[in-house]
Amino acid sequence: MYKPIYWYHGNEKFPDTEVDQVIKELVRLGDELIKREDAISSYYLKLHSRPDKIWQPKYQKIVDEITTSIGIESTTKYTWDYWSQLYHQNNKHHAHHHSSGKNTISFVHFIKPTDENPFVFLDNDGNDQPLPEQREGDIVCFPSYIWHRVKPLKSGQRYVVAGNIEIHYQNKYHLDTSL
Repeated sequence: MYKPIYWYHGNEKFPDTEVDQVIKELVRLGDELIKREDAISSYYLKLHSRPDKIWQPKYQKIVDEITTSIGIESTTKYTWDYWSQLYHQNNKHHAHHHSSGKNTISFVHFIKPTDENPFVFLDNDGNDQPLPEQREGDIVCFPSYIWHRVKPLKSGQRYVVAGNIEIHYQNKYHLDTSL
């Protein structure tokens, strides 16, 4: 049976004061943001307006680490983007993927997860394939064509950052010219 492809990249916790500041600003901007199933998202905001922009240097480092860990940092040209989502009780995100028809790697960063672990991948039959753990700071990477969703949150508040690394060019030859 098919199991969706994913890997844990690592764990990067952000200071509580920063997280609380960004969440507070997202809530303040909530009326101006596009809402999906009542979850507040910075996805449609311009980068300079996003409260989560304070983490741009941190995500540059994380993206560099991801591309290095899979061996494509020196053989590709890529761009990347990220956004944040704040979920409250009963919020969910329907089944979706991030594929744009290009080679893309997606990631989700569990900034302020809940014990419910509502983020799940879907198998070919549409069945939930939950991650064993969704701890604070965990970063999970996966090919962007993989279907996933967020089940309705039963209680509490959940805050994540999601992103895509879009590969525009990849050298198909080894760069070591001595071979």
